[in-house]
Amino acid sequence: MTFESSFLQTWFPAIGYLIVLPPWIWMSVRTKNCLKFVTMYIIPFSKRTIWLMKILALIVGAGGMFGFATELGMPWYLAILPAGLIIYWSLRENVQEVMPPKPVQASATYQLSWARYWTLRRAYGRSLIWLGAAFPTTIFAMMLADKLPRIIGESLPAVCFVAVVVLATMSGVRQLKFFRWACPRCGCAFNGLWNKPWFPKRCVYCGLPRENRGETRLEDSRVSGR
Repeated sequence: MTFESSFLQTWFPAIGYLIVLPPWIWMSVRTKNCLKFVTMYIIPFSKRTIWLMKILALIVGAGGMFGFATELGMPWYLAILPAGLIIYWSLRENVQEVMPPKPVQASATYQLSWARYWTLRRAYGRSLIWLGAAFPTTIFAMMLADKLPRIIGESLPAVCFVAVVVLATMSGVRQLKFFRWACPRCGCAFNGLWNKPWFPKRCVYCGLPRENRGETRLEDSRVSGR
């Protein structure tokens, strides 16, 4: 066995543990803060859901730490110590439900919020159209590559691939902004946690109807929220 193969067999799994474990350990020890960060603090979570997420994170985080320690050559009775510390600090967290703060119920704020909704929706829709057009364009360009001059034929597929990656990234960012738009009445994500592929007409959490363009009425939202 060469030194290179021995090094890969010893340290490659350890590097994998170092990449995968920290997020799971953070989620198990500070579950509420992790969920707030991942969901931009606009998704409500009950205590039961937080505990379920914590248990899942503990299984992966503490179990992975035990495996990481044994991978480094520690005996099992020593490897269990860091895993036990993770469990100890995880159970010390004061688990309470996560509820996003309600936005200010002012007419101007309400109208600006809905104006941003339609802006984000239009931007997301345009990005989907551009991304959808990029795929057949790329296929068509690859079919024509052999009929074009050599330099153009060799560089065109790479340019199209880069364009698809850029458009996909832009679409992902705009999708995140749109699906994480907060309801102007309850402050939670209007589209919910799982980002439904269609555009809901009511808030998933409080049932606030989606306003039409230019028809933002704060009084109606308050009446419907009674």
